[in-house]
Amino acid sequence: MDLNLNGKRVILSGGSRGIGLAIAARFLEEGANVAFFARGEAGVQAALEELGSKGEFYGDSVDAADTEAVRAWVLKAAQQLGGVDIVINNTSASASIKWNDEAWRNSFNVDLMAAVTMNETALPFLEESDAAAVLQVATVTAFEHHDLSVCPSYGAIKAATVNYSAQLAQNWGDKGIRSNSVSPGPIFIEGGAWDGIKQNYFDLYERDRLAHPSERLGSAEEVANVAVFVCSGAASWINGENVVVDGGFTKRVSF
Repeated sequence: MDLNLNGKRVILSGGSRGIGLAIAARFLEEGANVAFFARGEAGVQAALEELGSKGEFYGDSVDAADTEAVRAWVLKAAQQLGGVDIVINNTSASASIKWNDEAWRNSFNVDLMAAVTMNETALPFLEESDAAAVLQVATVTAFEHHDLSVCPSYGAIKAATVNYSAQLAQNWGDKGIRSNSVSPGPIFIEGGAWDGIKQNYFDLYERDRLAHPSERLGSAEEVANVAVFVCSGAASWINGENVVVDGGFTKRVSF
């Protein structure tokens, strides 16, 4: 299937590792040009070294909680790429084990407001595109409770991003801009959160592994495949949706 992504210009937050890095790799494989940011300079350079040979690929170190820095980066990336066709909001403060104001502020600034800044700064460029799409990388924790002892800020703010994404689909649809979300379930990444859970809380890891019908966790590449498809021309009639990518981990019937 031709995804019609050759030459498309993609900007991506949180692209130095995990799901973000896998999304960048998949876009590059499809012939798209990609610019990303992540907070750590070392991770940015490692990603550039890993994927730089695959195509036109730019990366910068930016703190997603710094609104002005994110806004400036979007304008820089648009100049590097010659415009923007696709915006991927992937950055996250992740779940906090501390139930405090700081956890809520971090989730609000990094997960939600960084996406608002990315999207609104990119809007003039998206309006000029004939294949404009926005994607929010969310989580199944946005709509299903899990009995982990973490601050509810993670799921609550991710739920807000899903709602925001759906509202963009209605408000920007007449501009030719599609907006969707993908919500991954537990994803195993070497050195990632679920790797840490496996090492330190094996009973919890096994419980959730066995909750999947296939008795395994998903991979970053499996999420990336869906994310890239939803943003592609092959998915031109998908708009305002939250696509769950969890291998059957959640048990709700969505209709």
